[in-house]
Amino acid sequence: VADFGHGMLNKDLINLISRKAKFLAVNTQSNAGNMGYNIITKYPRIDYVCTDEREIRLASLDKNSALEALIKNLSKKISCGKIITTTGPLGCIIFSSNGLVKIPAFSEIVIDTMGAGDAFLSITAPLVATGVPMEIIGFVGNAVGALKVKIIGNKEPIDKVALYKYITSLMA
Repeated sequence: VADFGHGMLNKDLINLISRKAKFLAVNTQSNAGNMGYNIITKYPRIDYVCTDEREIRLASLDKNSALEALIKNLSKKISCGKIITTTGPLGCIIFSSNGLVKIPAFSEIVIDTMGAGDAFLSITAPLVATGVPMEIIGFVGNAVGALKVKIIGNKEPIDKVALYKYITSLMA
């Protein structure tokens, strides 16, 4: 679920989705239209949270504490054992039963960050659902993010072959 906070997902629909989904990956986004009202804690059940640092801080009502502590606390609060928090130019922080792991960003050129979080969610959610190790998921998510920030807006999708080549070059 990519919840942009525009009002389409009301409380009843959120509860229905939370009850019926076999696997529920959620990203709630804060923007000028919903600031502070569209937070991850409104979902009663989530299998995977993919969000950014600002959204973790909003959900925690804490702008100063260490991000890692906030992620751990949020995991307990919402009973979600798999959280990836994107941290822009720093990469991402993965939280799972294996603890916290930081994966660095791979971006060398940043043209436009719009849609990078959406691209990250769209590749990582199916990987989490199929049981891929979280460290690999963070690596692949950051690779997709690096490719996405080179594209202006949503002009074109991430090409599968380009992603494979990029991952291969990172591992060489």
